[in-house]
Amino acid sequence: MTGMLYQAKIGDGFKKKGLNRRGTFFKTPKEAVSEALALKESIDQTYKNGIEWDYNGKMTGSVKKVKILRGFLNGDRESEPFYLQILTVKKEKSSAVTPKKPKTVTTKDKKVLDKVMELLK
Repeated sequence: MTGMLYQAKIGDGFKKKGLNRRGTFFKTPKEAVSEALALKESIDQTYKNGIEWDYNGKMTGSVKKVKILRGFLNGDRESEPFYLQILTVKKEKSSAVTPKKPKTVTTKDKKVLDKVMELLK
């Protein structure tokens, strides 16, 4: 039986590679966004909160592969952006896992969650 699952991914603009927990798929977009925000906290710690996230930017990409939030190291918009991305995949016989929860969720993060939920329903 094929089911629709979601995966959270973060792109590191400095190292130029994508990061995610291997084999993690979620039942709902809300769980995937929760995981993405936890990954965001992790990368913020790595770069000592030097990433300025653009909460006013548009979500880009298709519904299957949407970038929900972009950020720039030290606010340098000429540099490669960091990004949070939600992937929609069809998987056979795959089980969903429990997402990591971010320690804090700001009102801006909640707005991003609402936008994603509206887009992916």
